[in-house]
Amino acid sequence: MNLSFVKYLPLIAAVSKSFFETKKHDFKVKNYDQTKEKIDTIEHLIVKLETKINECRHEIENLNKQILFSKSINLILSIIIILLIIFLR
Repeated sequence: MNLSFVKYLPLIAAVSKSFFETKKHDFKVKNYDQTKEKIDTIEHLIVKLETKINECRHEIENLNKQILFSKSINLILSIIIILLIIFLR
């Protein structure tokens, strides 16, 4: 049996073409997956940042309420002191 290399050349070419196309596709899919992972990581960090911002906003609101309360108490006490000074003279 005399096997000729020329007979199998189209078959070898088709197999190698298919192999390289598959390899190229796999490379694109891997890059896409890495991009998706990076996007997921960024989304996770954004969500964490949003929760931290909301916590800070609530803390600032509480501090504003405390400051308003203390200012009102100071104003009331100041008015009482002024009235006492005026009436006790």
